Amino acid sequence: MPVVKQGQRHISPWGMMLCSVSAILGSGWLFSSFYSAQLAGAGAIVAWILGGVLILCVAFSFAETSTLLPVGGGSAYLPFLTHGNMVSLILGWITWLTFATLQSVEVQATLQYLANLWPVLLQPETTSLSTTGMGLAVALMLLFSSLNIYSLRWVIRLNNILTYWKILVPVMIAVALMFTHFSVTNFHYQGHFLSNGWHGVFAAMSMGGIVFAFNGFKQVVELAGEAHNPKRTIPFALAGSIFICLAIYLLLQVAFIGALSPTELMAGWSHLSLASTAGPLAVVVAPVGVLALVLLYSNAVVAPAGSALMYVASASRTLHAMSGNRQMPKAFAELSARGMPVKAIVINTVLGLVFFFPLPGWKAMVEFITSLVAFSYSLGPVCVLVLRYQLPEERRVVRLPFVWVWSYVGLYICVLMSYWTGWQTISKLFLFLVFCFVLYFLYRVVSERARSLTLEIRSSLWMWVYFIGVSLVSYLGTFGGGHGKLGFGPDALVLAVLTALILYLAVRFRRTDEQAKTLFRAIGKELAS
Repeated sequence: MPVVKQGQRHISPWGMMLCSVSAILGSGWLFSSFYSAQLAGAGAIVAWILGGVLILCVAFSFAETSTLLPVGGGSAYLPFLTHGNMVSLILGWITWLTFATLQSVEVQATLQYLANLWPVLLQPETTSLSTTGMGLAVALMLLFSSLNIYSLRWVIRLNNILTYWKILVPVMIAVALMFTHFSVTNFHYQGHFLSNGWHGVFAAMSMGGIVFAFNGFKQVVELAGEAHNPKRTIPFALAGSIFICLAIYLLLQVAFIGALSPTELMAGWSHLSLASTAGPLAVVVAPVGVLALVLLYSNAVVAPAGSALMYVASASRTLHAMSGNRQMPKAFAELSARGMPVKAIVINTVLGLVFFFPLPGWKAMVEFITSLVAFSYSLGPVCVLVLRYQLPEERRVVRLPFVWVWSYVGLYICVLMSYWTGWQTISKLFLFLVFCFVLYFLYRVVSERARSLTLEIRSSLWMWVYFIGVSLVSYLGTFGGGHGKLGFGPDALVLAVLTALILYLAVRFRRTDEQAKTLFRAIGKELAS
């Protein structure tokens, strides 16, 4: 049985929503408007709306599972309950690595923008950090970790203050752009609204950073164990944060497109040219005036910093939960006198620093992480359906109607988002996961505690079909370096069939209902004690 050690339940509904808003409004708003416009033109507006709706569909499944089992590090505990050790290991690794490396992305975003003022932070003609930039990155990462080690309560309070600023500044900048230089003709440049068709819209959702920009909503899932009155707090925070941030992102995208000059659009959307891609929004905002630039640069520090603070908290809770499942060394399950997983926070900081080296620049980092994010989202749609079979009698505060439909649509969304990242990214992810498995099996060799767990490979069959199926379609498809053997349209139909197969296998090869009930009761007793 997993060891469930929870912190105090002190995060209010409003505080939890602000945690999620703060994580969502990180570096995404600084870059995604530019990269989405490059891929989809004015169709980026459609991509944001569609992306927000799709993310909300996935979030609803997490609302049911997280209120049913409100524990910290839910991304590790939920699959352990439904499918056992191997599935929990895979999804736990993916979620943990996502959160642990997201703090690096936020720091990278801050330093890229500051490099417009202090070029010494980046290597010449690149977005890779220089020695000076790397030194500052280390200092920032250590600061975020230290604050989390001191107290999550104070992190939440600081985050609440920062979040109001993070909401206000993008809105002010968008409004200023609309009232100073705004061209309606940009929205049908060269006679097209969807300049690259629906292919461009879907590419913008994944490679343009839209899916990445909404990733912070999962903070609610990972911090569920510290939510006051989770049955009210979790649904409120999930839905509220997504709606608020979607409105802000849409406002920014509209303002960005309208503010572009004819010179910048001369070569077309795909070759959108700005004086600096290290800080694209700064180029567009510059004509508005010095005050607007001061606000932008200040928020280029505050927004990613607030998100990084919350990602440090979530990464440590996920690693702590994996240790409780005996999938990681026992030391990571230990809590300090303040109830903080200090050792988990420290190892996450080290991993985050390593992440700067193989992927230079914000865009390269985001393309890779989006594939991790999409795979990690599959946890919600799968677990919500499986738990209906395993725990049918349990009362659910949030109970989705037509759960088969919600589950299928949610999983199909996850499969599509994984596929849209493209073959170049999916192939790297596949190699990355192989590396993770090698590390885990080495851990099993040296740890009797790890060997005491059966791998339960049969229950993980659906995950292998997921990984191999998406990889194969991605190789044959047209996104991100695919070989073009499977055209746009037929690829979606193939993935729809694949999704149905994955969901069937996930239900068919779940833990036995009695095993799940026994684990659920045991976790409930530990939470109540």
